[in-house]
Amino acid sequence: MKHMYDEEADVRTTALIRVMALFFVGIMIIAATTSPIATGTKEGERAPALEGKFYNGSGWSDFNLESYWDPTWEEGDITGQWVVVEFMDTDCPYCVQSAEEIAINANDFANSDNGWDGATVNFIASVAELNIQGHDSSRAEMIAFRNKIADSGESCAGSDCGSRPGAAHNFPYIDDLDLDNMQKWKVSGTPSYYLIQPDGIIAWSSAEHQGEELRDAILSLVPRESA
Repeated sequence: MKHMYDEEADVRTTALIRVMALFFVGIMIIAATTSPIATGTKEGERAPALEGKFYNGSGWSDFNLESYWDPTWEEGDITGQWVVVEFMDTDCPYCVQSAEEIAINANDFANSDNGWDGATVNFIASVAELNIQGHDSSRAEMIAFRNKIADSGESCAGSDCGSRPGAAHNFPYIDDLDLDNMQKWKVSGTPSYYLIQPDGIIAWSSAEHQGEELRDAILSLVPRESA
């Protein structure tokens, strides 16, 4: 018996092949034209890892910056957790001078109890020991600086650590005395500041905005209910 040629079935098969071909071509075009977000320390890049032991008032624990990130966060959502990373050195005179301002900012933008109607901004300090004569730091010095402990026997930039301006800091201090984080982030000097979105993308860097204050950047970029 001769087999009958099914012209209609052949047409359907050919059409299906064409549709599948167009589908895969579309996927290839999207893959070729869509580049993943680079990891780096420039605005618009994904923040690198920030590692080490951190002190938050009660001992030292492992720190993981990525624990703050929410990949589903969308622009304008005030429920996300923003992060400010400060690279500092307890023997850096400029870091000593800015300690009061950082304490005020960390307190003002922490939550709505302080009148702030925007997303929570978490502050983190990565504390380095710069390769400069007289910059001999330690964890004891970091704690004395953070907690503003008077007569601790620890010296910060030539003075008692407890005599620095401002209130005690209530945010985590990461031990980066070996400069691993500072080198990974390619930070050229202290203090340096980064404002990072809840999805881990750097929104603002002090290195790219010479003369602009961190506080102004927060007020400009962090979403608020009143906006």
